[in-house]
Amino acid sequence: MTITERPPAIAAGREPGACRYPGCPNPARDPGAPGRKPGYCGQEMPEDRDGTAVLVRHTALTAFRRRQQLAGQPDDGGRPVTAAISRAGAIRDDALAAMSRLGAQLTAALDQLAVLGEQLAAAGPEAAEAQAETVRAETAAQLEHARAESAGHAAARHAAGLDAAEARTAAAEAIAMLEEHATARKRAEGERDALAAELAAARDTASRHEQEQQRHSDALAALRDQLARAEAALDRERDRQHETTVLLRGLIPGPDSTAGKTAGRRQPAAQ
Repeated sequence: MTITERPPAIAAGREPGACRYPGCPNPARDPGAPGRKPGYCGQEMPEDRDGTAVLVRHTALTAFRRRQQLAGQPDDGGRPVTAAISRAGAIRDDALAAMSRLGAQLTAALDQLAVLGEQLAAAGPEAAEAQAETVRAETAAQLEHARAESAGHAAARHAAGLDAAEARTAAAEAIAMLEEHATARKRAEGERDALAAELAAARDTASRHEQEQQRHSDALAALRDQLARAEAALDRERDRQHETTVLLRGLIPGPDSTAGKTAGRRQPAAQ
């Protein structure tokens, strides 16, 4: 029986204290420094995105998304924990399938040992020894393959655990960012409401000023109308006074007319 051996999966390592962002040469932040958890440099580094250089800050969240892109996986929509859980489930299914295959291989080996026992009972010592050596070699190969496969799955589980930890860190950063955005939005909404209240108050004040100005304009127009009526009445009164003066002048004789009348009276007396 021949078995195709597969090498165990080897997790990619990194230098201690280096930034865990893929391809970043910078050292990680000081563990005692304030801010986000250490493990990433936290610096903005240029990165090629479809031929365009953009600045990306190296954090757990951006590193998780970058690994997803490099692995050719679709965008997780900002849900790193969900993606990590899905990957862990796939690894679990692979491990269960490997355990099933290992059980089948062990069952086959036991069957071969049983057949070997029967053959040993019927064969000679040399043939039995040769066949036993063959079975031992095949069993050793199967066990080695099982160990390699188990080691590969252990490495995959370890990598999945690291990815899950990274995903939790990325999720914590995403939650912190959402909280910051929510706080900023509430602050902006509060400022907007305050400005809206100030604007409403200013409009109300302007409306009152306009109403007051309209009242002043109406009062001024009324005063002007009263003044015009008073001037018209004064003009009429002046006209009446002038007419009265003219009439009185016509009724009262002047000095010339009085002298003429006196001379007329004197002339008849002299005759």
